[in-house]
Amino acid sequence: MLKEMDEDFTAVAKRFSNSHAGINVAVQLLPNEELKASVIRSAVQAVAPDIIIISSDNVGYARLMQLSELPDSMAIANLAKGVQLALQFEKKNYALPLFAGNHLLLMYNKKWVNQPVTDWQQLFDQHTSFAAKGVKTLALNYQEPYWFALFADLFGAHLIKDNAVNLNTVQMQQALSFYKTLVQRGVSQIECGYHCVSEAFYQGQFAYAINGSWALADARQRLGDNLGVAAFPGWQSRQIKPHASYIVMIFPHHSLQGAKATQIKQFVQYFRQHDNLQALADKHYLTPYFNSDSAVSATGDTLYKQVLAQTQQSQLMPASEAMVSVWNGMQKGMLLHQANTLNAAEAAAFMQKVAQRDQQLLAAGL
Repeated sequence: MLKEMDEDFTAVAKRFSNSHAGINVAVQLLPNEELKASVIRSAVQAVAPDIIIISSDNVGYARLMQLSELPDSMAIANLAKGVQLALQFEKKNYALPLFAGNHLLLMYNKKWVNQPVTDWQQLFDQHTSFAAKGVKTLALNYQEPYWFALFADLFGAHLIKDNAVNLNTVQMQQALSFYKTLVQRGVSQIECGYHCVSEAFYQGQFAYAINGSWALADARQRLGDNLGVAAFPGWQSRQIKPHASYIVMIFPHHSLQGAKATQIKQFVQYFRQHDNLQALADKHYLTPYFNSDSAVSATGDTLYKQVLAQTQQSQLMPASEAMVSVWNGMQKGMLLHQANTLNAAEAAAFMQKVAQRDQQLLAAGL
């Protein structure tokens, strides 16, 4: 579950529990990686959560998490064909969609930026002037592969191909070299992490930050009218299409077929009422699964429109074992390249080796 939405999800659960005697819904927040590990470990412990709210690409763990396939009564008929296919695991429905628009964004502080850059060279050029003001240029969660994937896309790398990991490419080598240049030229810092792209940015220490749409409500609250959102800069006529996902409900360890199935379905129906989802979406700059882009475009919120523009330029990750297998290998290769242990070609080959092994283990149910 997303920590930025924890209080809101808890409030919905509390309202449900108060209005449904005998059903008490407990909400627990776990970071993404810890959540996956916890659910997988609990396969033999009978202590798994009944419902998980998570990004849709994680449905690629359907076998390990022993997810319930959705019954026909819970199927969503009006999703766009491409979305429906992306949410399916091996042509079966395990994920109940809540929101679209879960991806990275380029944010900037209008106190330091009059006109956002449209090209990475412009950012390199502006670095000196920001430094003269005591301001850092770009807050980037540098060692996280999801952030690096933006630059892999910038150079035309496809992380998966024909339902298999696809990391050992010339494009990946180019992305690794460019990514390293950001630090070498002082535009970003290798030690920059989650605190950097949020709190340090909110405090005005950075002109730009790349963070998720999930953090936008916090950013707006902290920066107010000084917060801007822009399209990602291009490079040599290439543009970034960030990897996106839906926020979905899944049901581990076959909970929809278990003893609490009736109560689970009652809560799901309550949680997914249009008024509940719309209120959450409005607060967190997301798009409810039942809204079209045109309906969202009708809003008068300029920031919301900027987010939607980036959403329309994003690429929806498939819910596949190949997709969830890329991240571990990517991170290991990135770190070895950043430490000068491997050159770009060696790092890309190492990424592929690790990711292939991870995909094979997943396919074997390990």
